[in-house]
Amino acid sequence: MQRKIRLSLALVAAGCISSTPLFAAPVLLSQTFQLSNSLNRNSVSLNFDLGSFLSGQGYSSTDIVSGNATLHGYSDVQYYGGLPNMVYSAYQVTGQTSHQAQYLLYDIPDTNDCGFFGNNPCHNGRKEFRQYVIQDTISTQSLDWQRVDLVADSMRLLIGDSSVSDVAETRSSSAGNYGPARAQDRVCKSTDRYGNCSYDYRYLRQRDTYSAIFGALDTSLSFDAAALKDVRSDGVLGVGVQATAGQFKLNSISFDVMVEKAAAVPEPASLLLAGSALAGLVLTTRRRRQGGVFNKA
Repeated sequence: MQRKIRLSLALVAAGCISSTPLFAAPVLLSQTFQLSNSLNRNSVSLNFDLGSFLSGQGYSSTDIVSGNATLHGYSDVQYYGGLPNMVYSAYQVTGQTSHQAQYLLYDIPDTNDCGFFGNNPCHNGRKEFRQYVIQDTISTQSLDWQRVDLVADSMRLLIGDSSVSDVAETRSSSAGNYGPARAQDRVCKSTDRYGNCSYDYRYLRQRDTYSAIFGALDTSLSFDAAALKDVRSDGVLGVGVQATAGQFKLNSISFDVMVEKAAAVPEPASLLLAGSALAGLVLTTRRRRQGGVFNKA
């Protein structure tokens, strides 16, 4: 009978202690969602079901202790519509050429047509011209068709009551080759005393140029109290993304959450019950021993 009482009390104490909760070691879990949203000076609201992922790992959304989100986007080059900027340079002398000019040296009269003693005017006189070379110039003007996207695209991530931003910072500039020069005009720069022009032959050449700001957009934000409350309520976390400037595409978002499964937490009532059971076990043992002593006497 004494053994049965001891065993019962021991089982009660053991049962009380074994039912007291203990915290399991925290575990870090990660999940990535692929995105395909395009933003152009607007915003988008997204919801991510973390609860389903956690349940597959043996946890629930209420087990989340802390979390962090990392959003990846990319700022593409997008040149504005319509005609690009047309930028002309000044004319630059790029070569020389020449042409023949002439002037009248003198007029030789035809004496057969003149009157006696030269009283009548001469007719059908013969003119003699002298030729010489005039140096001309060739001038070329350059035209750049400028295509630009110089807006520094900016992305803002909002979770709970917190937000964080990132700005594209990669700059690039490039230019194509000039095409063949095309004749535009011929301008008389000056004339000599005989009225012959010195010309400037003008040409135009063109090329395309490009200037842009682009690059990766990456933001990382820890869950604040509002975000933890949101995801713990139903396992779904609401996320906002804003294009505060320019346009970009969203590639992916990753979540790293620390979970801690509540297996059993020591409670004062459980500890009190276990203590009472042990105290009863000790008291019963003493009484049995004392009874045995009196009986021997």
